[in-house]
Amino acid sequence: MTDTYVKPGNETYRFPAEFEPHEAIWLGWPIYENKKGLSTVPVMLKIIKELAPYVKVKIAHQDDEEKNKIIRLLKEKQIPSSHVYFYAIPHADIWFRDMGPIFLKSDNGNLKIVKFNFNMWGYNDTSAEECAVDREVPQWAAKWLKLDVVTTEMVSEGGDREYNGKGTMIAVKAVEMQRNMGMTGEEIETEFKRVFQLKKIIWLEQGIYEDDHTFMGQLPGPDGIKNICTPLCTGGHIDEFCRFVSPDTLLLAEAAEEEASRDLIASENRKRLETNFAILKNEKDQDGNPFKIIRMPMPESLFFTMGPGDGIYDTIAKNYKYGAVFPIENELKFIVAASYLNFLVTNKVVLAQHYWKPGLPKRIKDKDEQALKILSAVFPGRKIIPIDAMPVNLGGGGIHCITQQEPAASPYLGGLPRPSRR
Repeated sequence: MTDTYVKPGNETYRFPAEFEPHEAIWLGWPIYENKKGLSTVPVMLKIIKELAPYVKVKIAHQDDEEKNKIIRLLKEKQIPSSHVYFYAIPHADIWFRDMGPIFLKSDNGNLKIVKFNFNMWGYNDTSAEECAVDREVPQWAAKWLKLDVVTTEMVSEGGDREYNGKGTMIAVKAVEMQRNMGMTGEEIETEFKRVFQLKKIIWLEQGIYEDDHTFMGQLPGPDGIKNICTPLCTGGHIDEFCRFVSPDTLLLAEAAEEEASRDLIASENRKRLETNFAILKNEKDQDGNPFKIIRMPMPESLFFTMGPGDGIYDTIAKNYKYGAVFPIENELKFIVAASYLNFLVTNKVVLAQHYWKPGLPKRIKDKDEQALKILSAVFPGRKIIPIDAMPVNLGGGGIHCITQQEPAASPYLGGLPRPSRR
């Protein structure tokens, strides 16, 4: 491992929990559409609009031309931009939870950025040219903010790591082992503890079924036939099904027995989630205390089609060297990467996902309302804002996946040189 981690003086750096105060939320401006004609830009604008009153928004853009385009869009949509900042950072995708800057904070309020290796969520090798751009995003952010960088050659994405801010991290064993096939579980755990100064790591077995890697093969549809693809999903990121909402409280997705009896995807999810529930019930935090676990419903399975010209379809058509080779036809069926747990927590607000639209079954609306009610209960004092993030969901992730928090620091970072803002 490359070890540039140095504790200056007596400072110890940690990863603050997401529910702690933030300086800013980072976004990477989209460069392609997951599905042709269904742009993710409106979702980005909605996120910026809802965040701006409460936290700075830092946008990574490609060049001045794109920056000016974003400024025009904000003006057209009458979105206040006094808290929006722009950083020229090359990036190939929008998933800033995974390959964006990961901030560590010291006891004295100083910050560092972590730079992991990157292999496109296990769909490629770290040596691939298409991984190189996104791997350097943290380095660019550190350059702009004049922060030191903690580097590791281990592959890992932020969407598979949940922290309580007190020294405990939860991750998915299947994901981290797949990313680092040359490492043992013990070596992976040791490296995580080194980078994040952790006291304890809890390992869950698998993520949800519809987050399985596309190269694992197709999932069973409503008719029981395996003809449903996952849209280049992560292989089981934790932020799709399990989240810390306080140092001692977790939200964990649940697939109900009734759903499992009529839906093969829900049936597999129930097995996986109950296995993870059993693990968490028997685990303790860094101080030896049990967790409070609150169950959150799983959204109904939603499906869509893609064909040539759609970003996700065209990527799958390359037939990655691992695993299944897919039938390249005019269209393929996909499952939406839907989750009520892929929310973003920040200062005074929670950006949540909802799925019901006029014409859809009432049970989808009922689940949306149930999920929002749970979020309101576990985040008292924060405004819960539901967002239709379907264009993002079609790419294999959600609101949490495309955002990354920068913790509030002391002294305030405002004294550092920063790019221009409008």
